[in-house]
Amino acid sequence: MEMKQDVKRREAMRNMYERTRAILHLDLDAFYASIEQRDHPEYRGKPVIVGGSPDRRGVVATASYEARKYGVHSAMPSRTAYRLCPQAIFLPARFEVYRAVSHEIMAIFRQQTALVEPLSLDEAYLDVTASVRTLEEAARLAQEIKRQIWEQTRLTASAGLSYCKFLAKIASDAHKPNGLTIISQDEAPAFLEALPIEKFFGVGKVTAVKLRELGIQTGRTGDRRQDADAQGALEHVRTGHPGRQPTAGLPGVRGDAARSARAAFRTG
Repeated sequence: MEMKQDVKRREAMRNMYERTRAILHLDLDAFYASIEQRDHPEYRGKPVIVGGSPDRRGVVATASYEARKYGVHSAMPSRTAYRLCPQAIFLPARFEVYRAVSHEIMAIFRQQTALVEPLSLDEAYLDVTASVRTLEEAARLAQEIKRQIWEQTRLTASAGLSYCKFLAKIASDAHKPNGLTIISQDEAPAFLEALPIEKFFGVGKVTAVKLRELGIQTGRTGDRRQDADAQGALEHVRTGHPGRQPTAGLPGVRGDAARSARAAFRTG
């Protein structure tokens, strides 16, 4: 009897942890290019491309939003970027400057929580579960972090807030630049069903084409027009593991309650 009560108590703790978990993903907007525009006022409002020279076999590291309007994006050959936007200002990367600014930003994150998982110089996950009681409180915290970033660095960041890293990452990209998007546990199924397949984290252009060939346009499951192969592929995209329920395998959604907060915050 005592063992059953202990199991129920652990299950209740696990459910409470999952319901109240708050994960932020913060992503600086056009980080390298924004720093160049900050440090060089004459570049502001103009298309700026940081990366290799179009005269050589270089690639785009990042592009300002003014350049992105012409179709320029990261990892594109610089020659292609020049053809799309010949009036762009091409600049070499100043990684020592970017690393210094990144250090400032990560320090701001760590003022709010010790559970910070940097993904690169300009983005990180923050588990702020211990600091807030609701997603609304977490949203206010996200706004405060964004405010501090702006005041200290004069750069903007987009934030995504949800109960797991997978959705927080997608949310931060939903309203760029300088946005804040919240996906609650109740909203997640509908959000995923409407999400274009190429917007799923980890789905590149080649994979998106193959999924669309299988009839998969969005994250919607249960479409009768999809055959078994398509259903399996979609399930893998949504969960990371075939044969599991949608969203069941999203990083951070299901964790052993006995694990510490740090262990639960590892990348799934």
